[in-house]
Amino acid sequence: MKSKSAEAALPQGDSTSVTSYPSQARSIDPAAEARLLRKLDWHLLPWICIAYLINYLDRSNLGNAKTLNSNVHGASLTSKVDLTGQRYSLVVAAFFVPYVLLEFPSNFFLKKYTPSRWIARIMLGWGIVTACQAAVTTYSGLIICRVFLGIAEAGFFPGCIYYLSFWYRPEERAQRMGIFTSFVAVSGAFSGLLATGISFLNGKGNLHGWQWLFILEAIPAVIMSVLIWFFMPDFPETAKFLTEEERTLLLSRMSEENPSAKDANVDWTALRKTVLSSQFWLFAIAYFCMTNSLNASGYFLPTLISDIGFSGWRGQAMTVPPNVFACIIIIGNSVWSDKRKERILHTLGGLVIIGLGYILLAATKTNAPRLVGCFLIVCTNAAVMPFLAFRMSTVSGHTATAIASGGTIAFANIGGITAPFLFADTSNYYRQGNYTVFAMQILAAFIVLYLWYRYGSSAVYASDLRSEDVESMPRLPQGAEFSEHQAAAGKEGEEDKRQGK
Repeated sequence: MKSKSAEAALPQGDSTSVTSYPSQARSIDPAAEARLLRKLDWHLLPWICIAYLINYLDRSNLGNAKTLNSNVHGASLTSKVDLTGQRYSLVVAAFFVPYVLLEFPSNFFLKKYTPSRWIARIMLGWGIVTACQAAVTTYSGLIICRVFLGIAEAGFFPGCIYYLSFWYRPEERAQRMGIFTSFVAVSGAFSGLLATGISFLNGKGNLHGWQWLFILEAIPAVIMSVLIWFFMPDFPETAKFLTEEERTLLLSRMSEENPSAKDANVDWTALRKTVLSSQFWLFAIAYFCMTNSLNASGYFLPTLISDIGFSGWRGQAMTVPPNVFACIIIIGNSVWSDKRKERILHTLGGLVIIGLGYILLAATKTNAPRLVGCFLIVCTNAAVMPFLAFRMSTVSGHTATAIASGGTIAFANIGGITAPFLFADTSNYYRQGNYTVFAMQILAAFIVLYLWYRYGSSAVYASDLRSEDVESMPRLPQGAEFSEHQAAAGKEGEEDKRQGK
């Protein structure tokens, strides 16, 4: 079982004491529970969703800057620092080297210093560095800026995923994660519109359009960091927007396996067992395959659109429709996954959509199918969110949850280093890169099928499974059973099935 100390204090940075709320039998009024969830959504999701929109806007604006005002001689970032061929791939990859290294331990610092302080610190840092990119005059200067941007942003995404685990049960997380990550698509659509408008500022104030892009997109991050520092709630135990009745209801409905504000900061035994388990690496490799698609679509969508024949401001505007479509698919699949309390089939469905997109891009040369492919590959998070929510339900306690989110995401983001080089060869419509990413989605699908066989497909913690839940689970073809879920539900202490207890 997860360790709980009677004297455990709040993490550093919060002076409010933690009250212990004993777990109660689940005779909970469904109407009161629904009201509570709506209240949580309104008080938590806007903070992290808007922050993520700004995050992805500032991280991936390099793709927009690369092609912005490309129809005006000497006005684009590419003409300024020469981003042709592998030089652009190196700039993209430079961001991810420090980003991957620093993400692994980041969630432990989030809990130690509280979410509001940690996320605000990250946002302020990346806002400043984003603005500094407007001053680059050389290729090496741009590389240095991207390295520092990776340092500044490290820990944001796994931190937000980990943050949700303090407030929601596992079967409630996918739709919240889906709404959260759908703001990548919102960001993609918004960045296209914003870049289209900013392109008309080219030459104003003796600045190129790409310089205006970096400056104007940095400002919201700095403003949002201040608001999050002072107003974003940290933990259920200290949230000021909850009444005592609501707080009691929230904490009593949580499983013993949920991370809690009063958990010890690091359980080194749980950390070691989690990282050394085969489960950790299977999830990490599958997520790495999906992350290659995320980064390919995130950084190369404007270029893929441009290759279809849309250039200048029209090319920027044409990145909007695929992202709007992706937003609908991501949220829809995540909500459906939570409603059915099932993860694997929804992950596989998302992988089918992504794979079809890359096949269309790799195997066709006509514009219409390639444009459809662009719409489909942007939907990558439709597979990622049910998968990541499933991963979070296979561990328990603060330490295992922190490392399962932070560590898995950190390893997967190596895809940010590999993906740019898959698309370095611009000949033949990036055929090599598209086929490679397609093969990665096939590998991810096989790993997901194995995880289905080994751990089942339920959205809930194994210890919370009831007999009717087990009976209603989808079965693998040829009658494979959910043996490990059932065993974990009926037998305490099988730690090789669950880490961190």
